[in-house]
Amino acid sequence: MSATDQLVIRWAPIPGTAQEQFFDDDTPDAALLFAGGWGSGKTMTLWGKALKLSAINAPLPIIYCVPQYDHVEHTLLPKLEECDPQTGEPWFLRSDQFTYSPGKHELHWIGGGPIWFKSAEHAEAIAGPNVAAARVDEPALISSRAWRNTVARVRHAGARLRQTCAAGTTDDLSWMDDFFFSADRPDRYRRYEMATTQNTELLAADPGYIERIMENATEAEIQTFIFGKGAWLDGQPAYPTFDERLHWTPAVPAPDRRAPLVLTCDFNVAPMCWVIGQRRIGPQGPEAHVLDGITQPVATTDSACEEFLQKFPTWPTGIQIYGDCNGRNRRAAGPVTLCVPRQNPPVAHRLSAVNRLLKNARGVTRLWVRKWEPARACPTRPLVRSLQRTKVPPGKQDVEKKPGETITHAGEALGYWIARAFPTVGAEHTVALARIEQFL
Repeated sequence: MSATDQLVIRWAPIPGTAQEQFFDDDTPDAALLFAGGWGSGKTMTLWGKALKLSAINAPLPIIYCVPQYDHVEHTLLPKLEECDPQTGEPWFLRSDQFTYSPGKHELHWIGGGPIWFKSAEHAEAIAGPNVAAARVDEPALISSRAWRNTVARVRHAGARLRQTCAAGTTDDLSWMDDFFFSADRPDRYRRYEMATTQNTELLAADPGYIERIMENATEAEIQTFIFGKGAWLDGQPAYPTFDERLHWTPAVPAPDRRAPLVLTCDFNVAPMCWVIGQRRIGPQGPEAHVLDGITQPVATTDSACEEFLQKFPTWPTGIQIYGDCNGRNRRAAGPVTLCVPRQNPPVAHRLSAVNRLLKNARGVTRLWVRKWEPARACPTRPLVRSLQRTKVPPGKQDVEKKPGETITHAGEALGYWIARAFPTVGAEHTVALARIEQFL
C-alpha cells in the first residue's frame, strides 16, 4: 500500500464555529481572516485550509507567508505532525507523507502541489511567479508591504480556487483595519472571529486555561487574546481624542474662495502626504477644517504640486503653506515657492496641539475633517487612518515608526499646521506665506 493510499486527514474544524466557516468558505478570489484568541486553533485551522487549497489546485504551488523562517520549523511543522492524544494518529500528515527543504523553504506532500514558504522579514523577496493561493500566519506581525506582495502573487490562471487566507491574533491592526475591520472594506475581504471559549476540545483538556490568561491581562488584552477581537495593544494612540464618527463628517463646508487655503506638507516621498484646509471661525473660536488631501505613493514635490494645481487651478486669496523642515531643500516646486521652518516643532508639541483641537478638556472640538462618498476613495481618508493608527511607544514623546510603515505621514503633515497656527501656549506664529501669481 502506497503512502497516497494511506493519506487520511483526521483534523476537522469544530462544528458551528468560525473554524468551520473559515474552512468552508470557497468564495473565488476572496481574502479571508481567521481572527482568534489564544488557543482557538488558528494554526491548525490555517493548516487545514492550506492543505485543502493545495489539494484543490494541485499540481500548482501555493505560498505560505510567515513572520520569519524559523516560525516554520518551530511552530508550523510541529503542528503539521501533531497527533490526536487519544489515538496517537496524526491530525494531518505523517513524517513519510511530506518533505521539507530548509534551504529552499519548500514543502512537498503527497496530496497536493508544493507549498513555498516566504518570510515577511524580506518582503521584497516575496515577489515571484504566479501561484494558486496564499496563506499568511500571524498577519499582525508582518508589514503591509509583505501582505501586498503576497496577495499580488495569487493570480495563476489555471487555479481552480484562488484565495488568500490569514489567521492570527489581531493585537496590532495596522494595515489590517482597512481590509478586514473597516465598515467600508472591499466585499471580498471577510473576517471570522473565534473566542478561546469556543474551543471545547482545549477546555476539556485544560479547564483552567482561560482563567490563567485573565489573571495577567488587561480588559483590552482579554478582548483580543480571549475573544479574538481586533485592537492596537502595542503602544498608546498618538491621537486618543480622535473619533472617526465625530470628526470625519460631510457637514464640513466646501472650500471658501473668500479665505486663503492652507497647504501643509510632509515631504517624505513614499508616500508624500499633503493636507489641504482652511482656518475658519466657529462657535467656540477659530477652527481648523481639513477639506482635501494629496497622497502619492511615489512622488516628487513637483508631482504633488501638479495634483494640487489640478484640484485648485486658481485661488484669489492666496495659499498659506506649512511643512516639515526637509522642505527647505525643495526651494521650488513647479509654480509654488515653499517657505518652511528651519526646525520642526517638537513632536510632543504637535501631538498636544492636534489633540487639543480634536477635543479639549471642556469637550470642545475645533478640528474637523471633510468626508464624502465613496469613503474609501475620499482624499482625506489617509489622514483619518493616520490619526487612528499612529502610536506613541511607552515612555517616549515621539511617534512610533516601524520599518516600512508610513501611516504617520498624513498626521505629521497636519501637525505642522496646527502646532504653528493653533499653538498650545503663547501667541500664534505668523505662518510662511506663498502666493502663486496666477492665483492673484
